[in-house]
Amino acid sequence: MRRFASLVLFGVSGYLTGYAITALLLAFVPRCGYDCENHSFTVASLSVAGCTLAFLLAGYMLTRGARLTVVRTLAASAALAAFALLAASGRYVYELHAHYQNAEAARPVVADFDFMYMAIATRDVQTYTKAKEGTAKLASVIPRWQRCLIDGAWCDGHPKQAHMRCKSGVVYVNEPDWNAFSLIPQENLPGAIPMQSMNLCARDNVPDP
Repeated sequence: MRRFASLVLFGVSGYLTGYAITALLLAFVPRCGYDCENHSFTVASLSVAGCTLAFLLAGYMLTRGARLTVVRTLAASAALAAFALLAASGRYVYELHAHYQNAEAARPVVADFDFMYMAIATRDVQTYTKAKEGTAKLASVIPRWQRCLIDGAWCDGHPKQAHMRCKSGVVYVNEPDWNAFSLIPQENLPGAIPMQSMNLCARDNVPDP
């Protein structure tokens, strides 16, 4: 009788742990209608049923041939629940990180005192390393419709380069590609005097970096 009561306690503990795991696994599942509801129901059913069965089997093994006490049963149940929740929490943290990365990728750059002027690429634009001794190596590509902030331009270099910050970080754009950007003065740093054009080396258009 005592062992039966112990197994019942393990089963109840597994059942409740399964519900807690379900909440962690479904935390980032979107509400998208029938398909998502079916997925959520499947995850919940497998979590609850799996934990209940696993706790019963583990409890049976842990209490076999041992003198049963309430403390021993509760301790074993707590250990099993902690292990299961730890595993589910790892999945939760992984998905949270993925959502954070997606949100960060979607968030546009914001003007500050170092990069005050906003522009948007109207086509894919090749970027380069900072020109040294007349050479600049290929770096990355700014995709079309990505916003970038402009600091200024090196107008005495060869090639002339704009100093910009995009989602990928600080980049350098050579003069032939400056006209691929369209200015967005309403997204400049508040108080910044708008540039007149992307001719960055025009007199009084934008200060040198």
